Order: sequence, then structure tokens, then C-alpha cells
Amino acid sequence: MQEEKSLVIALILSAIISGVGNVYNGLGKRGLIELLIAIVLTMAMFPIGLIWWAYVVYDTYVCNIAVNNNQEIPLLLTVFEIND
Repeated sequence: MQEEKSLVIALILSAIISGVGNVYNGLGKRGLIELLIAIVLTMAMFPIGLIWWAYVVYDTYVCNIAVNNNQEIPLLLTVFEIND
């Protein structure tokens, strides 16, 4: 069984820099994609970037719960399967 990841640390990391919380959760590719999308959206349209940031914090929460309970990782935006 994997080492349990701290929900508080994952959420703090994700709140500071979008995607880093999921990197901490062991979902490196997913975190990197979330970070790249955050950079593009924030540069292009700041309000949309804030909405994305809030989604990434929520996604980090959901992924952390799934990782700690050995459950299936939810799809990114309910469409894309990015689990590593």
C-alpha cells in the first residue's frame, strides 16, 4: 500500500501553485497539465484563470481522497484519463 498523502499539504501546494498538489499526490503528468493550463488561462483571460485555479484545488482534494483510499482516480474535467 502507498504512503498516505496529507490532504492539507496537497491543498496548500495546489492553492499556491496550480497542479503542484497533484504532483505531491503522485499524479505528476496530471499536475503538469493543470499547471500549463493555468498559465495559459491566466495570461489570456485572468478571470477564467481564477476559475481554473478553484477547479484545480477541488480536483486535488478529490484525487487525494482517491489516492489515500486506493480508489480509481477521477477523470480530469470528467473527460480525460490522466492518472500518472
